[in-house]
Amino acid sequence: MAEGKQGWTTLLMFICVCITVGTVIPVGYAFAVVNAPSTFIRSWIMESALTRYSSRLGESQVTIMMSAVVSIFLIGGMLGAPFAPIFSARLGRRGILVLSGMLILVSCICQLFCRMANSIEMLLLGRLIGGLAAALIYATQPMYLVELAPAELSGSVGVFTCIGITGGIVLGQVISFNFVLGTEKLWPYALAASGIFVMIGLAPIFWFPESPRFLMSQGKREKAKVALMRLRGDEARVNAEMAEFEVTSETAGQKITMKEVLCNSKLKMPLIIVSSFHFVQQMSGINAIWFYSVDIFTQSGFTLAVSLWLNFALGFQNFVVALLGPLIMRRVNRRLMMMLSCLFSAIFLILLVVGLKLMLSIKEFSFVCIAFLSLYILAFNVGLGPIPYFIGSEIFEPAPRPLAMAFGSFFNWFANFVLGMMFPILNSVIGPYAFLICAAFCVYGFLLTCRYLPETRNREPKDVAPLMENGFRSKIK
Repeated sequence: MAEGKQGWTTLLMFICVCITVGTVIPVGYAFAVVNAPSTFIRSWIMESALTRYSSRLGESQVTIMMSAVVSIFLIGGMLGAPFAPIFSARLGRRGILVLSGMLILVSCICQLFCRMANSIEMLLLGRLIGGLAAALIYATQPMYLVELAPAELSGSVGVFTCIGITGGIVLGQVISFNFVLGTEKLWPYALAASGIFVMIGLAPIFWFPESPRFLMSQGKREKAKVALMRLRGDEARVNAEMAEFEVTSETAGQKITMKEVLCNSKLKMPLIIVSSFHFVQQMSGINAIWFYSVDIFTQSGFTLAVSLWLNFALGFQNFVVALLGPLIMRRVNRRLMMMLSCLFSAIFLILLVVGLKLMLSIKEFSFVCIAFLSLYILAFNVGLGPIPYFIGSEIFEPAPRPLAMAFGSFFNWFANFVLGMMFPILNSVIGPYAFLICAAFCVYGFLLTCRYLPETRNREPKDVAPLMENGFRSKIK
């Protein structure tokens, strides 16, 4: 690692905030914005099918169509993930974020005018394009920020992905309230409002430097040095980092395919870690919690309106805890936080199951369930929430990094889709016990971290990668 510690600079913080606002917040927003106005969207789907196709849809058919509106965003994510390394190699980290922003704007236009055009297909297309953009963002945004930051801040900038997702969810909840844009007439504007964040956040992006590591991999040494000088402002520090880049630039510039990454035995364990962390993050049940929380509040005796506000309060807590991420990740080891996060998430999910069962006979336990929900969200956000997004940048060297990040992104979208499809079915069959499956995935995340993840804080990938090159025979150091 380069000599001397370097803290935050004004430019680096400005880049982190702008890139998060312009790319990640729209992704979190898209997850949350369709929930509140879903009744109005369902009614419009019925009317549109009747006027355009003279087809009267039944309740079950409308439910299927509404499920398609929600899930096609996730399908877009799965389809877009494999293209992230291809675009990243050709356009660079900054270029792919610009492309993502353009795709989000196209998505917003489709969603804004779908009702005016009386086209369900336009709504579905808009959500699909939004999912494609989100896949590119998941694979690129954390990598771009980590490659701009000094090694000691890699975790701090990496958690901006989680901050953006949680912040976008809160904004989606607020804007889709019926006193803002979540009304029968204004819901298309609610769906399309994320375009505002894109235009604000990405407005200065061409002024931002490209990733110095990417520039070095392209043989553009002078441009990489200029970019580093803008970011560090310390010539001694820049020279030290450039010397480190020189060591890895030869391998970083080599072309590498997904098949080579998958077949390389030295990369097997890092790939398992990145893919598993993304999979566990979603299968831990965070989105199922949002699905279930309103029911818990209503069963506690609150009205639906109050329950929605309490659900928003949980979302706001989610965001506030995520804001502490940069401070936590700079001071606390990744391995420890991931282990604690997985362990306590599993514990609070198990306690939630107990509380939900007892709530059926003892009403007061409903308030205990609310406490367990809050504690689970806290446990999730100190490790499971942020770490999967940036851990790939800390354990993979530059050459295989884009492919590995895209591979992990695919598993994130796939797990999100699986949980969204399976949890309602499991919930109807076994009730709250469905959360035990989520707890089991958290236990798996704990065991994997405990046994195979080396500590990455304040360490370069070239120092971490050899610790995992023996696959399942690797030893923690």
